Amino acid sequence: MKNKLTSVLICGIAMMMAACSGSSKGKPMSGDKLTEYNETVAKVQTIENLLCDINGMEASDALQLSQLADQLYYTYDTNGLDSASLANCQALQQRIEQLKQNIHQTIKDNMHNIYVPVVNDDDCLVEKKTAYPVYLKRGEKLYVNIKTKRTATLKVYNYDSHSTLKTIADKTAFKFNMEIENSAIYLVELNPGASAQYASIHITYTTNHLDRLTPVTVNERTVEAKSGDFRAWSVKGIKMTPILDEPRKFTLRGQLKAMFSGSYRGLVAIEVPAGATDILYRMRISTNEADRSSDGEFKDNMNASYRKIKMLGMPVYESTKSSGILNTILGEYTPKREEDAYINMFVFGSSSQAKKFQDGKPTNQLSYDVNSSIMGMQSSNGRIPVKGRKTIYLGFENERTRYNNYVWVEVLASKPINEYFKSEYYIN
Repeated sequence: MKNKLTSVLICGIAMMMAACSGSSKGKPMSGDKLTEYNETVAKVQTIENLLCDINGMEASDALQLSQLADQLYYTYDTNGLDSASLANCQALQQRIEQLKQNIHQTIKDNMHNIYVPVVNDDDCLVEKKTAYPVYLKRGEKLYVNIKTKRTATLKVYNYDSHSTLKTIADKTAFKFNMEIENSAIYLVELNPGASAQYASIHITYTTNHLDRLTPVTVNERTVEAKSGDFRAWSVKGIKMTPILDEPRKFTLRGQLKAMFSGSYRGLVAIEVPAGATDILYRMRISTNEADRSSDGEFKDNMNASYRKIKMLGMPVYESTKSSGILNTILGEYTPKREEDAYINMFVFGSSSQAKKFQDGKPTNQLSYDVNSSIMGMQSSNGRIPVKGRKTIYLGFENERTRYNNYVWVEVLASKPINEYFKSEYYIN
């Protein structure tokens, strides 16, 4: 169909414009003009014969035919034509006008057999539950023909009304059609099961309107959702809440100065909220006691970074791995380091050991979490696994002799939660 009728129309357009013009009054057409006229008549005859022999056409054929039919026209110059030639030109003009009407009528008569393709893929790897959206209008018909290697489940939804129209489970072949009662976005959802599999997917529809032979583009975006929302799914996420209302600021005196006043050690007790798996901290260490505008922004920065990563579709929290989303976002806002500002940080899980540290007992006589403690620590962000402890004590020590260090501590608790997302479909 496409290689015959449309190609004939394209080739014939130029010849249907002005083939009947003459140069001397009262003479019949001759020479090139007669040849052009005869070729145009032959083209018209060929198209008429093809139109009578159409058993069906593709949507692209129908659209191209309609556009080409609108371009067909025939004009002629009456000067120099005898009456017979004039009559022939008039007859050809009328014949071409009738041909245009026949083309449009043929398209109209075949609309019920014109399948508009939405998805046409014989080698589709379906790795997870996948929805194929299509906008359909009232009175149209949806056709689904899907084959899978292993059993799968198929559902059809009316996305606008959040209703399930059809469910077919544990099959390898899904072939059916549906009458569309309401104009809406529809979803054909294929669930491949426990693992990925290949499928042959063909989704089409029929319509009675020429302007619907090109499918409307349905856009998709992922948005946050709530539990119970239509087609929402859950992922493991995290919730970060501040433990300290504001940055805890304290001074670690140089050890020589601490002999007269103040202390070269400091202790911060962290009450671990129920369900928390990690303690996240921001430690700014300086030889200057002036505050910075960035102090107190740890929570906002961490949540902003987490949201950005989440929207990019990166893997979310895994509590059993140290190299995950927490380490990624902790690296986003590491405070600037000062070369001369450094301390030792000890992590205690026992109040008695923390008290002994606070009372000045040498650290080599104390029991502390070696994996989380840091010697010679400069300004940084970090993570301390909770490991079931209800209270974690952070002990800070300035081992410098003469110079003070000033410390700002911000602490968040990280708790695993279920987060929900859904696909949102829309047309422009």
